[in-house]
Amino acid sequence: MSFPGYARQTEASNLMGGFWIAEAYHWFRQYGLEARGCFTTLAAVSVATERIPIGLGITSPYMRHPTIQASEAAGIDELSGGRFIMGIGVGKVGIEYLEYDIEKLRPVGVHHESMEIMRKVFAGEAYEYKGKYFESSMPAYDRAGDGLRTEIPIYVGATGPFMQKLSGRESDGMLLAGLTSPPFVKYARENMEAGAEKAGRTLPPDFPVGGVILCSCSRDGDKARDATRPYTGTYVVNKIRNIKNDVILAGSGLPDSAWEPFRQAIADGTQDNVTQYVTDEMMRKFTVISGTPEDCLEITQELVDSGLNLPLLEVVGASEADNLETIRLMGEEVVPNLRPAA
Repeated sequence: MSFPGYARQTEASNLMGGFWIAEAYHWFRQYGLEARGCFTTLAAVSVATERIPIGLGITSPYMRHPTIQASEAAGIDELSGGRFIMGIGVGKVGIEYLEYDIEKLRPVGVHHESMEIMRKVFAGEAYEYKGKYFESSMPAYDRAGDGLRTEIPIYVGATGPFMQKLSGRESDGMLLAGLTSPPFVKYARENMEAGAEKAGRTLPPDFPVGGVILCSCSRDGDKARDATRPYTGTYVVNKIRNIKNDVILAGSGLPDSAWEPFRQAIADGTQDNVTQYVTDEMMRKFTVISGTPEDCLEITQELVDSGLNLPLLEVVGASEADNLETIRLMGEEVVPNLRPAA
């Protein structure tokens, strides 16, 4: 089944957090999925659905100029009838595969300027922009007169404290990296709120804080946990390789020795084969949503209580039928039974 098919099931299951995709081509093919362009896929999803939000979480401003990003976003927003949410973040592609010097092209400044330019494009105003990292200019266009939104939400993907503070200062929502835990959510929210306070901004209680959470839900709990195990291993390797002073791993509460087999696999070049090191306890500490509907409700509630009000489910069943079952069970038996955050 294609992404539009999964999106239709998401809408039919009343999962009103919406349908989100990520621009992660290397990730898709690693698990046997074709690496289709994100905006092409979003266009297909937009016309396949009618009610749910359509989100991109995330694309990197290191890959496309903000003017191009804004034009793509505006097109998806128009096609979806004003349901699109734009998400930007550093991303592995920008800092590794494209070999940008992250010390010179600092993420906070790059994202700040990207948001400024995109919002000018969305507003339809004439502008000339010259920043430290980007230059851009456009004539005016009456978007409102065409019935188009002049404000499209921009969420920021934020793993570290500086980007989390930027989210609080300037974004319309914060997206946390895949693999998280309640302590990390609380840590990120504290940074986000500190950034907002410094900017003199008061965030509403329902300010979106999302996170990509691995998910497999089944009547057979062991089957569901086994489905999320290899993906959890890949995320652990990613965190060890790409994030300095990783509070995500530390926030799990597991001892540092738990990561030694993964570090050794990276050193040996066998990092694509680490599933055997992923324990049930490890997945539970990272609040990977897997197991029976009862298990998934308990784990999701824990995330909600920690302040994650927009869990983005990365559905990773072993088959199309398993994925559809996960979406259906989460929509029918898990999400409707969630309590407001404690």
